[in-house]
Amino acid sequence: MQLFCSKTRKLGAFYILPIDFNVKVMYCCGLEKYQGVRMCEKGLPVWQALTEGEDMNRVIVTDSTADIPEDLIKKYKIKVMPVRVILDGRVFRDGKDISRASFYNSFDEFSNMSSEPVRYEDYGLEFLQMTKLYDEIIIIHCSQHLSETYSNAVKVSRDFNTDAGCKVEIIDSGQCSMGLGMIVIAAAEAMHKGMSFDQIVSVINRTRLKMKSYMAIPTLKYLKKNKKITGMKALLGVAIGVKPVLEMNQGKMVIKSKLFGEQKNMILSMMDKIKEDVSGRPITLSIIYSGNRNLVQNLHDVFQSTFDCRDVYIARFSPSIAINTGPDSYAVFFTPHE
Repeated sequence: MQLFCSKTRKLGAFYILPIDFNVKVMYCCGLEKYQGVRMCEKGLPVWQALTEGEDMNRVIVTDSTADIPEDLIKKYKIKVMPVRVILDGRVFRDGKDISRASFYNSFDEFSNMSSEPVRYEDYGLEFLQMTKLYDEIIIIHCSQHLSETYSNAVKVSRDFNTDAGCKVEIIDSGQCSMGLGMIVIAAAEAMHKGMSFDQIVSVINRTRLKMKSYMAIPTLKYLKKNKKITGMKALLGVAIGVKPVLEMNQGKMVIKSKLFGEQKNMILSMMDKIKEDVSGRPITLSIIYSGNRNLVQNLHDVFQSTFDCRDVYIARFSPSIAINTGPDSYAVFFTPHE
């Protein structure tokens, strides 16, 4: 008897293996990976290869602007789509062709730097492969106001998701860096716990709404080259020496505060405002930096002693983010718990 495989669109042969008085039924479609059995010949019991809640292959997808630590990417098997980084005319796939260490070591040597979203054609190829391998795909990308990767994902899904057996959800995080990364991690943890597709989407939306961000930009040099900051015209009209603290608001990077003069730690200068946002609740915290690791340790120590930090992530800005904010930028993202 043969079984039609919805993933490969091929016919595969049954293999019946009696083990300990139970009948296990498997099928093989060429070199394709075994996906599980949902039917068998009349009179034979059906053996589900995977347990309830795990009988589907599922994946969380994001892009490299999420800045998720590598150990968490591996732990939760998160699929990361690399955005493109252009350095003096050479194109690199962020996190694939150039490492963060290599990028920062050569930062001052580059005269022209820019970033581009994951291209439609590249996304299309990856998406077609994913729909063959997975039954459920949840895609979470950087804010559409900062990158076209989300828009390209939507177009690709519309044009190529012809497999009715593959359920896909594409979400605009409204965030960047670990603001996006923490949403992805929350989704991956929910999937790891066996939550349903709809439950995971609910977790994502709740995390999005709770996200708070403080991004310190010590110099306007790099912001002047790019136009992704709402209110930049007003900011550039103020006195030289202004040091903006930015936040993500409704998917846009906007000015939260303008600090003046010498600030050893711009974010700690706004601790009163941060305390208002936390309101005495436990938080999950991310600290992201470009260059100054000592400053990160200072932030970490102050937050740990001031707040009930349940989880703390420390990561470095990806090249695609640092190109727009500069080599000395740093940020904190946090979500208050209920």
